[in-house]
Amino acid sequence: MECRDLLYYAPEWLRSSYPATYYFLVRHLSLLWGWCFGWFDHPLGYALVQPVRRAWNLWTARGLVRRLRQDPPAVIVTTHFFPTDVVDACKQAGWLKTPLVVAVTDLHPHRFWISHSAEAYAVAIPRSASVLEARGIRPERIHVQGIPIAGRFRAAFDRSEVERMFGLQPGRRTLLVTSGGTTIGPFDAVAEALLGMERLLPGRVQLLIVCGMDGAAVRRLSAKAAASPMPAKVVGFIETMAEAMSISDLVIAKAGGVTVTEALGRGVPLLLYHVIPGQEQLNAWHAASHGAAIIVPPRGVPDAVRAIYGQAGKLEAMQQAARSLGRPDAAERIAVEIVKPLVEGR
Repeated sequence: MECRDLLYYAPEWLRSSYPATYYFLVRHLSLLWGWCFGWFDHPLGYALVQPVRRAWNLWTARGLVRRLRQDPPAVIVTTHFFPTDVVDACKQAGWLKTPLVVAVTDLHPHRFWISHSAEAYAVAIPRSASVLEARGIRPERIHVQGIPIAGRFRAAFDRSEVERMFGLQPGRRTLLVTSGGTTIGPFDAVAEALLGMERLLPGRVQLLIVCGMDGAAVRRLSAKAAASPMPAKVVGFIETMAEAMSISDLVIAKAGGVTVTEALGRGVPLLLYHVIPGQEQLNAWHAASHGAAIIVPPRGVPDAVRAIYGQAGKLEAMQQAARSLGRPDAAERIAVEIVKPLVEGR
């Protein structure tokens, strides 16, 4: 098995500019991002942009196209719409015969995910399947399996060992504050507000603040945490998010698809303080409508935390709802029930 980021095959300039452009848009032009997301998901908008998009994708991913011509794999599984479109173009051209499995990692399958040549789709929820069917994908090719996450989110961890690893205090409940890989949205303001909650919940909670790749945020918030009576550990990017969630009562985050999926897979409810227009709206609605999350404005996070801990049974009910939505075995199910039969069939 070979796992590759498509940008590995792309020109060097695209490897940095592709994510940087996305982060710039969602940070500073989120309304424009939301409008583009909706317009390109409309049949007319998609019809206008798709020929240009495909030509651009094939040109920038020509390294992948060469790789597929020289050594086609037994099965291709895509987890992003960029490689999905490239592989679809190769299959439609007739020279690539490799089966394609599209694992949609958003709850809403935007038209950019559509590949009519794909042998199978793995989607998160029945609503996702209905959208694909309405867009012409045959129902027998659609499998509701969940969004794949790492197997570590099903693992059992020793709480005291994880608390020591992060430098947290035993006996306090942990609130995990994060914003995905980067600090998009009012992350600092939310973290600072939570640092001021010791007098409201004395001796009860502590914070694990994960700043991702934002080193400046680590420095800013570390200084504020050092001056706060609220126990808090501030870290940057970590590879141990499964461990962090295993000791957390709540995940306080923006509504990113990976964060929401991992939290639900671990059975941890969420407070969602920032929802990017477009792909994150269904993430937030789905979790909140089932009682596994609360959507609050940034300034409302401390009051929401206090209400959860102040209402008997509220936290436990949210945790139960999160466990009911979680699909921590999605990756294994996709591999065994979709990918394996395609490999054996070849």
